[in-house]
Amino acid sequence: MLKNTSSSIIINKKGRPKTFNKAQASKIAMETYWKEGIENVSLNEMCRKIGESKPSVYREYGGEEGLQLAALELYYKDRVEPVGKILFDAESILVGIKSAFDFLINEHFKDEKMGAACMFNREGMHPSENLSVMCKNFIEKKDKENMSFLKEGLKRALDKEYLNKGINIDTYSVYIFNQIKLIASLSNNKQLSKSTLREMVDLIMSPLLPN
Repeated sequence: MLKNTSSSIIINKKGRPKTFNKAQASKIAMETYWKEGIENVSLNEMCRKIGESKPSVYREYGGEEGLQLAALELYYKDRVEPVGKILFDAESILVGIKSAFDFLINEHFKDEKMGAACMFNREGMHPSENLSVMCKNFIEKKDKENMSFLKEGLKRALDKEYLNKGINIDTYSVYIFNQIKLIASLSNNKQLSKSTLREMVDLIMSPLLPN
């Protein structure tokens, strides 16, 4: 009788459901989608990488769309928001823009694990065929927010005569916004040297400076 009781206890222990580590699963998904591309990883393959069953992933994320969004949101939080903080928290927008460029170049070259273009920018400019609507809406929302912050910063700088009065705010906001994306991707890929990227930044910044 004691033996049977002990056996029952062991069976119950083995039968306890495994806890789903959502933070770890989202991180694995983020790193995989970033390095390999969202369209190149099936849900079945992602489940194998995460080490969870498809029903478990559906239960936690609502399916592949939810998993993609969780990965993209984590990427944005970890890799895009720090750049925005540097850009918009500086004493002036000119300092912020230059500091953001410097941060991208220095940090990306420092990280030996990199080698893939910015996932947020890549999916915004050339979205994967299977990119979810939720992800597209998230990218559009964040791009609009960041563009608005940048434009307002440039307007304030122009009012204080920190900027070349001949620039068109609307045009230059779009230009700077996309140049930040470009430098982020090029420095991620390490396609060009740091010195070349810094020379590009000088060219990008030059029209802003007062004559």
